[in-house]
Formats: sequence, structure tokens, C-alpha cells
Amino acid sequence: MTTQFLDSRLSLNNTSSSGTEPLTTTPTLYGDIGLQTVNAIGTPNVNDVRIQLWGMVGVFRSAANTVDIFVERGGTGVFGTGTLIFSLNIELSAGPGHRDLTFVTGDFPPLADVVTGQIRYSTYLSINDPSPVILSGPVTFIGSASAGTS
Repeated sequence: MTTQFLDSRLSLNNTSSSGTEPLTTTPTLYGDIGLQTVNAIGTPNVNDVRIQLWGMVGVFRSAANTVDIFVERGGTGVFGTGTLIFSLNIELSAGPGHRDLTFVTGDFPPLADVVTGQIRYSTYLSINDPSPVILSGPVTFIGSASAGTS
């Protein structure tokens, strides 16, 4: 069956590079979208739903540290309550300086999630040691859902 567009969503946490919020060692929610899959239900495409996810996180650091980016499917907006589908560990060299971190991932959600009509995807950020890393921005999280095999 032909490819079927289902949905596209955008989460904008910060649209500039003037943020001052420090990241912590506890994964914290910074992007949250719900992608509609209802139009695939009852079609031959219901078993071929695929999700594309991408985002950007701008940080400022003065010392070396590591930033972790996590993406979960499902969940409640609290890290660990969903299914982890992506994790990225990015080492930051000593600064000072701004750095834009980008990521791209995908998901083939299980049928049980597809037939609910909407799938929640959440992005979390944390650092690995107490050296300060500021979430300066921008911070974006974007997702797209489609179905079909050709």
C-alpha cells in the first residue's frame, strides 16, 4: 500500500539562545509531543507505522561535562515511565562556549500503541557530573508519523 502521512508535531521549549536554566544529573523533560496514528487504524498500513524524530539542544558550558539526551515512547512525562527508544551521550570539552547538539532517530511502534490513536514521545536531558552546563537554547523536538511500505 502507498505511504500514508499521519501526523507531524513540534515542541518548542526555547526558540532563542538566551536561556539560563542549568541542567541537572536527573533526566528532566524538555520536549513532549503526541503523534496521531488514528488514520492508520482499520487500514492495511496499521502494521507499518513508522515515526521520525529529531531535535536540537543548545548548551553553554565552562568546564568539561557530558550531556545525555533520551527519547521515550509512552510514559507520563517522568523519565523512566515510558519505553526508552533512543539515548545519546555527548561529551563536552572544557569551555567556555556554546554548543548546538542535534539528534535524529526513528521508531517502529508496536501495534498495541498504534491502535490507541496517539503515541506520546518525550525528550529528556541530563548531565553526568556537577560541572555546570546551562540550557541556553534553542531547544526543539519534532516528530512525524507515517505508515505504509512503499
